[in-house]
Amino acid sequence: VIDSPDIPLNVSRSYLQGDPNVKKINAHITKKVADKLEEIFNKERNEFEEKWESLGLFVKYGMMTDDKFLEKANKFFVMQDSAGKFYTLDEYKTATETTQKNKDGKQVILYTTNPVQQDAFIQQATAKGYFVVKMETLVDAAFINSVEMKWNDFIFTRVDADITDNLIDKTETAESI
Repeated sequence: VIDSPDIPLNVSRSYLQGDPNVKKINAHITKKVADKLEEIFNKERNEFEEKWESLGLFVKYGMMTDDKFLEKANKFFVMQDSAGKFYTLDEYKTATETTQKNKDGKQVILYTTNPVQQDAFIQQATAKGYFVVKMETLVDAAFINSVEMKWNDFIFTRVDADITDNLIDKTETAESI
């Protein structure tokens, strides 16, 4: 419950959505939630990862809708790979630095939307040394589209998008004159 003397008691929802005081309160709450999540992540990472299945959906939605939350969440956003290990964005980048970069120098995040149905593709990719993360929640399709525009150094590729040898485009194209 938040009490504010600056907000009238009887107002419409549309009035509140445009009210600058409500926007300030929203920004403050968003900052506090992000700070608390980062604190939990830093102090009790194992517990944070255990709760990620129920927490991740809301974190991803917040990252899509609020750029300030996105900046803070980049520190504690985790992705679970097909083997069950969790990686932050920086940890994933470090782990895949040599194997999962395309010809443009962008880090390729291989993902699966259904680990059971795409198991054969996951096995082929992991046999090649690639890391495949799970993106199977309701918001993941929109999340991927949103963060691909905001994370300039990363692109997402579904593990069954092509044969394993072509998932990460490392070949230089010949320029035509």
